[in-house]
Amino acid sequence: QLTISYVESLMPTSERQKQLKRQYCFECDCCLCQDQEKDAKKLAGEESAWKEVKDAVNEVRYPKSKEEWERVLARCLHLLRSHASQLPDTNIYQLKLLDCAMDACINLEAWEQALCYGSRTLEPYRLYYPDFHPLRAVQLMRVGKLQYSQGMLPQALETLKQAYDIMKVTHGTDHSLMQALMDLKEQCEAIMKVQ
Repeated sequence: QLTISYVESLMPTSERQKQLKRQYCFECDCCLCQDQEKDAKKLAGEESAWKEVKDAVNEVRYPKSKEEWERVLARCLHLLRSHASQLPDTNIYQLKLLDCAMDACINLEAWEQALCYGSRTLEPYRLYYPDFHPLRAVQLMRVGKLQYSQGMLPQALETLKQAYDIMKVTHGTDHSLMQALMDLKEQCEAIMKVQ
């Protein structure tokens, strides 16, 4: 069955329904909207903490300089440290914060730190983007690439295989991203054979 989401499925059901009503003038009754079980996980943790994180994430605009990325990373690190015991990684705003920290680290070439944050996103991505979802495939590829850069070849190969299994369905074998993924996977396999 092929489906398409009109809005970001990571939002709580009530917010998705409001946006769909406002933007498309209909009430959705898809299985995700009917089953609001995941909403509790999406907003898990202390409300004051996730509201602060939500505001901070919404304020971030795409930085254009190294100095701006450093400020974004500093803000992310402060929030991650100060709310460590209050927010699980399954909280959608904590997840967005981890993604933001990962992006900042990648742009600052702090690969090991980027991998740390990226690894924490994989389980929430699996939870919220099950089966064949392009966003999950891309996240797996990003983390696999970071694992590869850190010499974690067996882990990288496993992560890249998971990305491949999803991406061959969501993107197709001719897509440029799929070609890049296959090249990286082959490089990883070749190095592992030599070792």
